[in-house]
Amino acid sequence: MHLSRVLNLAFGLTLGLAGGLAGCAVPIEAGLDDTEANRVFVALDRASIEVSKEPDPGAEGKWRVSVAESDVARALTVMHNEGLPRQETPGILDSVGKGSLVPSEAAEHAQLVAAIASELERSLQGIDGILVARVHLNVPAASPLRDLAPPRGTASVLLEHRGAIPPISADSVQRLVAGGVTGLLATDVVVVMVPHAAAASPGGGDLAHVGPIAVARASVQKLQAALVGLVALVALLAAATLVLYSRLSRARALSLQEPPPLPR
Repeated sequence: MHLSRVLNLAFGLTLGLAGGLAGCAVPIEAGLDDTEANRVFVALDRASIEVSKEPDPGAEGKWRVSVAESDVARALTVMHNEGLPRQETPGILDSVGKGSLVPSEAAEHAQLVAAIASELERSLQGIDGILVARVHLNVPAASPLRDLAPPRGTASVLLEHRGAIPPISADSVQRLVAGGVTGLLATDVVVVMVPHAAAASPGGGDLAHVGPIAVARASVQKLQAALVGLVALVALLAAATLVLYSRLSRARALSLQEPPPLPR
């Protein structure tokens, strides 16, 4: 057997084993902006799920997130528990000026209040540990036909957070919301916090199986790389042994075919 043929065979076996160990990557979310893709990536990585982030070929400037086929169920569960991906809320520039060509003062005021609430929701959802934020503002509009000050507004905030302890205090939320709305006092802001306990991970917890070997999910790729390297080394040693054995057999056969030396 020629050396090149043996090496090609060993290389093919190594690639086949590497493909079998690596498995198939399955996209679970696509069309995400960079911030939301990073949120999904961090949440899955925190749950010890091997995750990759790459540009989405179907949407320019967007990203997609992929996991191993065996981790799809766990990944979807983690994303559901974390409220990911988050829905984009309109900002002030997105809300103000929409509707009729000449909007009424009441419509403009309603659009402005809704946009301010959306901006406050964005600020609250940017806090690590906040899963869902909803801000409801009741801010009366000032009447230009009278000099009386408008009645005081009120606000209510609903926060869903990870774990039993909220990542921000109710007082801080009240100050944040009151500071973003003109004429609103912190004492007029009602804050309701709902804890979300970490759900049990399906599919074997934090352990994954590579053949008969059980390891932590964060170490799966390292183990796969080590096994591929080991198999490649064994294949190369086997190829070298076969080549050496072939050459020794050929040399022995030639030595047996040589005539004995003539006596002097």
